[in-house]
Amino acid sequence: MVRIIRKPFGYEPIIKKEDIKGPNRKKVERAGDWKSVLLRIWKLVDEQRGLLITVLTLVLFSSGLALMGPFLIGTIIDKYIIPMEFDGLAGVIGLLIAIYAGLSLTLYFQSFWMVGIAQQTVLRLRTNLFSHLQKLPVTFFDRRQHGELMSRLTNDIENVSQTLNSSFIQVFSSILTLTGTLAVMLYLSPFLTLLTMVIVPIMFIAIRWITRRTGLLFKNSSKRLVS
Repeated sequence: MVRIIRKPFGYEPIIKKEDIKGPNRKKVERAGDWKSVLLRIWKLVDEQRGLLITVLTLVLFSSGLALMGPFLIGTIIDKYIIPMEFDGLAGVIGLLIAIYAGLSLTLYFQSFWMVGIAQQTVLRLRTNLFSHLQKLPVTFFDRRQHGELMSRLTNDIENVSQTLNSSFIQVFSSILTLTGTLAVMLYLSPFLTLLTMVIVPIMFIAIRWITRRTGLLFKNSSKRLVS
């Protein structure tokens, strides 16, 4: 049973225990100054900063509407369905429909505008990178593998594009949704909220156990793309 669970994550022929921890493990290379990288990307978005603020505002509204929907459904069940009191139910259902219609619109526009922002940013990034490559000496290209340069031009910029397209909104929305969900749960039942939060440390340990193994697989995949 344990081997079946470990099989998708272990890959013993590729990843060994000494690869995960041990005296001979190489230090993982990380970005030297990630704050500077984020600042440079922010400068690339400078021309569309107003639209980006609009998108973030829509994310705030969509997160609030996403929380209001289930809360209103619970109210309908508790105050109308269970006690069989249907006076005013039509108005509450109409409000529920308006909430989900507004949620759909905000999700559509925030995704549509964020894709435009991401594509314009990536266009400027590719243009600047290509202009910079034109100014480099020939010896620069002689000292580096073609796969490494192609990885910078394609894979790395594509990762930036994917981050701006989806991950940026998802992270911001997840933080807002988590905060709002905890507030609503505490309002409804502090005791059940405490029981629910007990599982969080267990999930953290499990996720860390998985990412330590899948991270090495991702690193090996990146090396094969470069070579």
